Amino acid sequence: MNQRNVTYRMIEAFQAAMLNNGISAGADALGISQPAMSRLITDLQKSVGFLLFAKSGRTVKPTDEAHALMAKVQQSFLGLEQIVDFSEQLRKQKLGHLTICTIPSIGHSIMPWVVAQLRQKFPDVLVSLQVASYGDVARHVKTRRADIGLTGDTLSLGNLETVAEFSADCVCIGTSRWLDPQASHMGAKDLAGLPFILPIGTFRSRLNAWLGANGLRVDAMVEASLFQSISDLCLEGLGVAIVDRLTGIKHQARGGVTLPLRPSLVYTVYATAMSDTRLSPPARELIRLVAAAHGENITSMHRLIT
Repeated sequence: MNQRNVTYRMIEAFQAAMLNNGISAGADALGISQPAMSRLITDLQKSVGFLLFAKSGRTVKPTDEAHALMAKVQQSFLGLEQIVDFSEQLRKQKLGHLTICTIPSIGHSIMPWVVAQLRQKFPDVLVSLQVASYGDVARHVKTRRADIGLTGDTLSLGNLETVAEFSADCVCIGTSRWLDPQASHMGAKDLAGLPFILPIGTFRSRLNAWLGANGLRVDAMVEASLFQSISDLCLEGLGVAIVDRLTGIKHQARGGVTLPLRPSLVYTVYATAMSDTRLSPPARELIRLVAAAHGENITSMHRLIT
């Protein structure tokens, strides 16, 4: 076999003939004439040194050697497809790649909308969204597996830096079983005696301090680690809860009741990056979109490098 004489075009013609059950049908599939197709097959047979198609009555059928060769060709073309896919990923990464790692309360509320807006403005940027725990967000940014981390608390690990903060008042969520949908707000004293769903995590200590400052001891019947899970439990009628504004918006959209909380309890979202990272235009747009979705202006912007 003279490998130097085997061309990609010959192999392509051979594969088309095999997949389409004939040289004529293979030519149609490739959009070339039958004589041109026949020449390619003939040249390939000369190069490999054995017959690939033999006459059987009025038809031409592939030989046993052709079937064996086809198995190898399929493997090679599969590898070629993988190379093409990988090349496309490299092309997108060259044009831009933004990886976002966020805690669930943010990832499950506003991020689908934020990513959709990013894709519209930066169609050639590959956007990766990862939803993880508070600690994993810190580790992903620290190890540069994420360009931006979004959490409900500051991250203190190595050279991490808070690049933006977004603050908004918390809300009280539940159903009409426990909350009056027509009420203008939910006062602290109104929580007394209601079944309460408490968060598990860093927000818990701040919530306990707020409850204590207002002289409340709530009847905590259920605990949950995610605001999304807390919303789900509230929708089941298990009680009321205090959550961030983003979760409250989604809770109301799902049929629940969301009321402003009085006195207010502020929930802050922090955008974090490595201190030596230059924020790309997509990263800066991400921060702007999170602020817009949060319904508040960015309260602090430590570093926006153009």
